[in-house]
Amino acid sequence: MAVWKIVEMNSSRKRTSIYQETPQRFSESLIAELGHGRHTRYKDVSKDLNNLINKEEEDTPIATPPFNKDRLKLIVQRIIRQQFILKDEDGDPIKWVYDPNKNLEMCQKIAKAVQDKVRSYNYARYRIVSLCSIVEKDGQGICYKMKYIIDPYLDNYIQYVHDMARFWIISTLILVHKD
Repeated sequence: MAVWKIVEMNSSRKRTSIYQETPQRFSESLIAELGHGRHTRYKDVSKDLNNLINKEEEDTPIATPPFNKDRLKLIVQRIIRQQFILKDEDGDPIKWVYDPNKNLEMCQKIAKAVQDKVRSYNYARYRIVSLCSIVEKDGQGICYKMKYIIDPYLDNYIQYVHDMARFWIISTLILVHKD
């Protein structure tokens, strides 16, 4: 780096001041090398930072959850279907009839069974929430809206709709990452 100072020159005609470069304490090659090393070091850091930021914008997930959604959906499906394997004393299957008084008990039973089964897989870092609704097909519909609660990469949900002649059973399993 050059340091400049004002030098006054005396002459017979007139007095003028001009800028003159002072001698450098370091050689040009040393300054160039020091500057080059510093520049590349920060350049590498900024490249790594930009790569990390761009990685978040890619389609590939940064973190993957430890569970398989298809496997959990099959578990929910199996538990709901087992609720309708009812037989009378003779061993004949009983047809399930929509009864609003028994729906609350049935929903609690399904939700508890799903939650217990998923807990047995020991997802220690996940909070497991199981919801179940039984809705009669009486000219009405149902609408669910959900978003990721904490982490869009690790949180997820599974929804299974069991369609019967007179009603729907809608079971939703939500897994929320705790950390």
